[in-house]
Parts: sequence; C-alpha cells; structure tokens
Amino acid sequence: MKDKSFNFHGAKFTIKVLSSETDNRFTILDIIHPPNLGPALHMHPKGPETFYIVEGYYNFILNGKSIAGRPGDLIFVPKETPHRFVVGDKGGHALVISPPELEFYFFKISELLEKGEVSYETESRIGGQFGQIFLDNTQHWK
Repeated sequence: MKDKSFNFHGAKFTIKVLSSETDNRFTILDIIHPPNLGPALHMHPKGPETFYIVEGYYNFILNGKSIAGRPGDLIFVPKETPHRFVVGDKGGHALVISPPELEFYFFKISELLEKGEVSYETESRIGGQFGQIFLDNTQHWK
C-alpha cells in the first residue's frame, strides 16, 4: 500500500507515510488531482488535516468560509472542522498530512472502485470507520 500509486475517484494517490509509522498520529499522502474534483463536506474526528499546495489552484470551504489555495500555500484544517475543496480547472498536486488511519479509507474505496461504482452510503460507512465523516452528499467527488 505504501509508495504504490492508486486511483481514487480519478485522483492519483500515493501513501508516503503510514499511520503505523507515526505512532498512529498522522499519515502523509501525495495526491495529484484532476480538474474540478473534490469531496462532499466532511470532517475528521481523529485529528487535523494540512494541505501543502504544490501545483494548481484549490478552492477550500473551511467552516463556511472560502479560501483560495495556490502553489506554495499551506491550508490547515483543525480537527472536527467542516470542510471541502474543489480543484481548479487545470488540476492540482498537494501533499496532505491527514489524521491517522485515513489512508485505509482511501485505499479501501480505491479497491472497491476498481470493481465498479461505490455508493455514497457505502463510502460514507467505510469513511466513518477510518475518520472521514461526511456531512452531506452533494458534490461528492464530482
């Protein structure tokens, strides 16, 4: 699973650091997003999330406020804070320090996506097991 790229809703994910390597404190992901992609509004009960924007433009909705993310920007999302983002029309590349165990959500869903479509309900259930709590189902990875 580590250092092997996989497809997650059209984004190329590479797990660089596993939660088990950080005493279950965080994980680090390298993500290349296609244009106009983003998750539904969600939050993480297990810890904060930090995005370092390498390339492209991102529009974050953080606690109801819009924040532009440009190359070189660092976007910090506190624990349990509702947030979402949409990648700009040219795609983007971000390094993400995520809460512990979140890598398992991304990897499990990617495995299911290889076999076909995954319902929002299934993804929400699996996300909940690993700390990805969806708050609505609009604009989910579209």
